[in-house]
Amino acid sequence: MVYGGRKETEGSLAAYFPWCSCWTKLINKVKSKDENFDYREPTLMHRLFRKYWGPFILRSDVKAISGTLFVIYLAVSFYGCIHMKVDISPHKYIRDTSPIQTFVYLADKYIWADNVMPTFHVMNPPDFRNTTQRNKFNEMVFRLEGTHYSIGRVSTNFWLWEYQSFLNDFSEVEYEHDFYKRKYMRNFFNQFDYQQFRAMVKINDTVPEGEPCINSFTFQTSFYALNSWDKRQAELFHWRRILKEYPEFDVFLAGIFSPFLIDQRRTIAPSSMQSIGAAIAFMAVVSTFFLPDKLSVFIMSFSLISISTGVCGFLAHLGSDLDSVSMGCIVMAIGLAVDFSIHICYKYHCSSEKTPDEKVIETLSIVGFPILQAGGSTLWSMTLLPLIPAYLIRVFVQTVVLVNIFGMLHALLWLPQFISALDPINRTPRRMLHLRSD
Repeated sequence: MVYGGRKETEGSLAAYFPWCSCWTKLINKVKSKDENFDYREPTLMHRLFRKYWGPFILRSDVKAISGTLFVIYLAVSFYGCIHMKVDISPHKYIRDTSPIQTFVYLADKYIWADNVMPTFHVMNPPDFRNTTQRNKFNEMVFRLEGTHYSIGRVSTNFWLWEYQSFLNDFSEVEYEHDFYKRKYMRNFFNQFDYQQFRAMVKINDTVPEGEPCINSFTFQTSFYALNSWDKRQAELFHWRRILKEYPEFDVFLAGIFSPFLIDQRRTIAPSSMQSIGAAIAFMAVVSTFFLPDKLSVFIMSFSLISISTGVCGFLAHLGSDLDSVSMGCIVMAIGLAVDFSIHICYKYHCSSEKTPDEKVIETLSIVGFPILQAGGSTLWSMTLLPLIPAYLIRVFVQTVVLVNIFGMLHALLWLPQFISALDPINRTPRRMLHLRSD
């Protein structure tokens, strides 16, 4: 862009892009007709920003009112950020009018609320001939049956207890010697009442007779009243805490309500903070290549953080939750927000005026109307999207509207006032110093 701009200024861009020569001829033709033609003649809006808006926002009483509004804005934004809920329910990724919404609603209301039966996979079974190991494993199962949402012993589907009852029918059986004998195990799993357990147990036939031959197995127990994702998340991590206390059995969960979604619910908040923080940090680093003044970089970064905080907080006030959709929109908003701040800071830095107030007025007269045009056109392009009945579209529209409104407020009101207050020194921009030295 820099190279092309220089070539365009020198009038030699046509050498690289032949179609540009017609524009050069047209401009020269217009200039020859009107020698007083000035491409930089300010428009009505530019004059309004210079004569009225700039001096108005730099008044002391206006600064006091504006500062109060900014503090209120930050307070409301922080409150929204603190109370923003994490929710990644499946219904958010489906159109509101989709028939799948009915299934999701009924599943939440009846299926999850009535009975949830997770499958616990035991990858390192204990030696059930050993009374101590058997009792410790039973203790783990009893604790899983005794949680707040557990149905209890009546709902547990565990082959071990049925097998023990089966062995009790044989008076000659001794657990310490006969528990793993093949004839008893084959007889148990082949009976019609116990065939359901055959798929739950993996037996290694190469193990010598009478030795522990079960490589792994599963068992199930039921839970109820898990009619919200908050309850499911709390219960799932409670189960995991219990299983973590018995690492020797190497037990993990499967066959339940999408544990992947629940794990995302737990990690999405820190992941969002990391993504947003990294995006802002990289924007600040990149801005140093375009803003050689340290104060401008600081002000731009502060404005970027303020706009991002406002977008997050007001999204919560508008009913949006923290999920993969809103996180993506917030990160996108950082890229949109940087334009508002960096143009003001760059033009302020390049201003040839002497006092901060004069620099602010000149900056607003140059970029104030383009910023208003950019924000207004973006808001206008969003007018039809709210007609689409989908959560993803609603969050996207809310994010774009908020980032443009807050971006224009910062660029046209708070940022100029902030710059004029922090930069009271009369200074000459570096480009003027270079010109003087030349």
